[in-house]
Amino acid sequence: MLDYLREKRDVGFFHSLAGLMQSCSVLDLNAFERQIKAEALAVADEDNTGDKVMADGQLTCDLFRFLQLLCEGHNADLQNYLRTQTGNNTTVNIIISTVDYLLRVQESISDFYWYYSGKDVIDDHGQRNFSKAIRVAKQVFNTLTEYIQGPCTGNQQSLAHSRLWDAVVGFLHVFAHMQMKLSQDSSQIELLKELMDLLKDMVVMLLSLLEGNVVNGTIGKQMVDMLVESSSNVEMILKFFDMFLKLKDLVSSDSFKEYDPDGHGLISKKDFQRAMEGYKRYTLSEREFLLSCVEMNENKLLDYQAFVSRFHEPAKDIGFNVAVLLTNLSEHMPHDTRLQNFLEVAESVLRYFQPHLGRIEIMGSGKRIERVYFEISESSRMQWEKPQVKESKRQFIFDMVNEGGEKEKMELFVNFCEDTIFEMQLAAQISGFDHGEEAKGIEKNGMAERKEKDRNVCDEKGDAEKPRGLFSSFSSKMKYILLAPLYGLMMILSLLSIKNLRKQMKKTTLRGLFLAIFFFFQKVLKGIGRIILGIICFFLNLLYLVFLSGWIIEVAKEAKFSEVFGCLQDPTLDEVTGLNEGVTEVLGQTHTLSSQDVLRAVGLNLSAVSRNPQLLTDIFGLQLRKEGGQYTLLTRESNESLSDLVNPSKFQQVVVSEEDLEEQEKQSETEKAEREEDEKKDKRKEQRPRRRIRKASSHKAVEPDVQESAAWRRICSQNMKLLNYFARNFYNMRVLALCVAFTINFILLFYKVSSSEADGGTEERVTDLRELNGGAVCFVLGESGYMEPVLRCLAVLHTLIAFCSIIGYYCLKVPLVIFKREKELARKMEFDGLYVTKQPSEDDIKGQWDRLVINTPSYPSNYWDKFVKRKVMAKYGELYGSSRISKLLGLDKTALDFSSETQDRRRPARDSLINALLSTIDMKYQVWKLGVVFTNNSFLYLAWYMLLSVLGHYNNFFFAAHLLDIAMGFKTLRTILSSVTHNGKQLVLTVGLLAVVVYLYTVVAFNFFRKFYNKSEDGESVDMKCDDMLTCYMFHMYVGVRAGGGIGDEIEDPAGDAFEFYRVIFDITFFFFVIVILLAIIQGLIIDAFGELRDQQEQVKEDMETKCFICGIGSEYFDAVPHGFESHTVQEHNLANYLFFMMYLINKDVTEHTGQESYVWKMYQERCWEFFPVGDCFRKQYEEQLSKEIP
Repeated sequence: MLDYLREKRDVGFFHSLAGLMQSCSVLDLNAFERQIKAEALAVADEDNTGDKVMADGQLTCDLFRFLQLLCEGHNADLQNYLRTQTGNNTTVNIIISTVDYLLRVQESISDFYWYYSGKDVIDDHGQRNFSKAIRVAKQVFNTLTEYIQGPCTGNQQSLAHSRLWDAVVGFLHVFAHMQMKLSQDSSQIELLKELMDLLKDMVVMLLSLLEGNVVNGTIGKQMVDMLVESSSNVEMILKFFDMFLKLKDLVSSDSFKEYDPDGHGLISKKDFQRAMEGYKRYTLSEREFLLSCVEMNENKLLDYQAFVSRFHEPAKDIGFNVAVLLTNLSEHMPHDTRLQNFLEVAESVLRYFQPHLGRIEIMGSGKRIERVYFEISESSRMQWEKPQVKESKRQFIFDMVNEGGEKEKMELFVNFCEDTIFEMQLAAQISGFDHGEEAKGIEKNGMAERKEKDRNVCDEKGDAEKPRGLFSSFSSKMKYILLAPLYGLMMILSLLSIKNLRKQMKKTTLRGLFLAIFFFFQKVLKGIGRIILGIICFFLNLLYLVFLSGWIIEVAKEAKFSEVFGCLQDPTLDEVTGLNEGVTEVLGQTHTLSSQDVLRAVGLNLSAVSRNPQLLTDIFGLQLRKEGGQYTLLTRESNESLSDLVNPSKFQQVVVSEEDLEEQEKQSETEKAEREEDEKKDKRKEQRPRRRIRKASSHKAVEPDVQESAAWRRICSQNMKLLNYFARNFYNMRVLALCVAFTINFILLFYKVSSSEADGGTEERVTDLRELNGGAVCFVLGESGYMEPVLRCLAVLHTLIAFCSIIGYYCLKVPLVIFKREKELARKMEFDGLYVTKQPSEDDIKGQWDRLVINTPSYPSNYWDKFVKRKVMAKYGELYGSSRISKLLGLDKTALDFSSETQDRRRPARDSLINALLSTIDMKYQVWKLGVVFTNNSFLYLAWYMLLSVLGHYNNFFFAAHLLDIAMGFKTLRTILSSVTHNGKQLVLTVGLLAVVVYLYTVVAFNFFRKFYNKSEDGESVDMKCDDMLTCYMFHMYVGVRAGGGIGDEIEDPAGDAFEFYRVIFDITFFFFVIVILLAIIQGLIIDAFGELRDQQEQVKEDMETKCFICGIGSEYFDAVPHGFESHTVQEHNLANYLFFMMYLINKDVTEHTGQESYVWKMYQERCWEFFPVGDCFRKQYEEQLSKEIP
């Protein structure tokens, strides 16, 4: 469109737009008064009052909406062209024309306000006209915002030098006075909300004016002048917000709960007044105003929860934008004393929003540092403090400082942000599920009413539902029995949490401890007795029901045919009846009906059973009628019991010959003509009852599905609740497992060795039997008999906790592992052309394994960019061929083809239930996912941990290996282990060199010094350690390497021997090369690795304390001002705020991005990190302006 306008150079289009704006109507008070008078004289129609005042309101909204869409997406060319038509002889400034119309709308709204200022309530006509004008004003403000976002500096200056400030001042006056008036009557609340939304849009427009502005800029000065001009109105607005923002803290305080201890949400007006007086944060005038806004119910009580939600949420939404505006102004006009007065008035509002106000600095498109403000949700801050997120943050900082360079630092940081955002969203999902379940239980009154209704419904059903009730009670009991161990484990974990244990330890006395132990064993014995008694009663009851009561027979007699077979799916009749495609379509459209209803409605071709139709009729209880060579199934009552259907008196053995069948067909044809007329008459009468029967039967068929789906949803809900509980308590379970392992190993200290001829009392406590020194020995646990059962219980508990830890890790960490792998693969495919321009090497097992998943329909599953395959197709399809890329990525070209023929070809055929379930599972993706999971080191560690716990039931000494888990739970011990594995390659190569050197010495010794390797004592047989090569080598490795002086200390002295000189050389060189050099190298590698890791940790700590992570500027620059570096890293370049901003961008709709947000999002999509202010900051760029005080 822009190219067309530039080519034609037609000014008429813009003259038409300006003329339309001038002709657009506003609120006409004179016309409104004339209409009111005409209504009073009964001259005019009542319904036309709103139509004659501002009748073209919708047309006006459409006009400005069109102009807004022209600039959508921050189209800088169209934004500038609307202001100045370059190349034309004359230009029309649409920006100024829009401001002129906005000023007319503001003046008309102010006139209407003055008209109603003397009245207590605005009537319906006035509210309707106010709403119409507010809706138009909102659209104008949105259009002005789109004019200047980007930022478009030309349009910003054009607005700054227009009469926009007059319109804003007028709107502020209307907001300040009308909000006080409208909030005192509930009938005007909707109009108040519309007015608050208009204020929000106006504040957003003012914030857009400050985009890209410099310190002490002209727009900032003009905005401060505007605020000073309407200071009284701004103070009233801030006071209004402050009053309602404090309501949430008031009603949630402990002192307020004393007036409503039961939490019904109702309170008297006097109690509410006393609560505000006790809160001591409201002045007398504020208390009087709030009391004038409340409304009492018929019982003279105040629903304070509804009152808070009515005013607090709108005040919070709009107050946040006001806080952003004042904060932005204060940082761009740092030394303006007039603005400081407003900040003092708004101190309470700014303090309220300070935790939720995030700010970062970016390098804008103009290569100038800009500040960006955004909202941080409370849940984001909560998830940031989760232990798994803290662990990921520590690991990232350590890896980045020690491995990453300056160039790839931002790339690593963005990857960390993406992973942490996904982890935080997963944690929020895990914790939010149960919070949602708890929130559902807040409405106690509604739940009570539902329970009463359910009871009444159950009472009305009577005895007809007794069998179903028995089944449901039996299933519920079985469900509780099966889930009891899991709920017990959840209770134990919650009771044994660290926080709960600390609380109990502080409160517990010695007497209480003994009483707790006594009652614990008492409860355990009672519980065991009740479980045994319950099992016995269960089996006795089951035997009674089956063999004595005859209950099953009674149930079978009373059960209906439709109840038994109503839930069955329709069988496939294609092969049996020759059902054609048209019938298949009918069946597909009526799949909700029961199988009997479908058979009634459809005429089937029963040629396959035409030879003996009577047999089919008698067996299945169907009624057939032949019409034109086809048999039609007639209706039959579906409420017959099973006893009637299986009555043997109704069945007869029928043997019909073909001749008899032909005679019957002839008779039926002659009778057909006589009955045809009667059937036509009865046909209309039969249609209505059949339809009713079909509807009723369809409802009966749907009822089991509804019940089944509700039960399935409940099972899934409980399953998700349990899995989320395991995920949330993963770290607590790890600590608990370590404590149980310590307890088990403490009990293992009481093991002792006993001979096989032990007394009978110790034979029961024998845990292992071994052959030692030719005699049979056994391990016995203590002298008393209580240790063995306690050990077994602890072993079972440890295995159960280990298994639950694997489940918790799978729910908490495995999705993050899959996300990282999918993201890494997507980035390599999109930006590096992996599998398209280059192939992974044969040695790259990871790359070869990832080839398995790229053509699966489920990929990507966890990664949020679901269009990565389309991006790869768009980038490489034209160069390498779309068909090849489609085949590589598994893209189906017919996926976007919605024609009927394509959909018929893609319609799956009917199949068995197992095949249908298997077809819904992406097996290749699941196999790839398992491969990723089972190559994860943490998961393998937990799997080995679980395996050793299971082996501990075979031999209790396997639990000793679990004590090494303490090294994984503490950071210091992990550093010690890392010192061994840090230089692992060099360590392994050095040990290999040691083995080679020792082997060379073994060869020399085997050939020349065998006689010195006699280890026998006097009077004993000869024990030569070097008669064979393998024994000689093992002797050198085991004895020679461990000897302090080398191999010479462990063999015979060569004094006086002919080979004495050669032995001396052999012993000294072995000592020098093996003991002094190689072993020292191995020890030095470990010690150096430990020192290097310690230095790295100190370097990380020093860098974080002395250098900004984002800009890299040292603390010496900022510390010129007291606490300068601290305020810089906490407020301006806070690491967490950049992460929250990326989360804010990812979750926000792209069409709602501001100019700065659109710029950052575009750079993020292109994987370009130039928006990070590396080496610069806002304070450094405007150092002179910030330090220079304005007189």
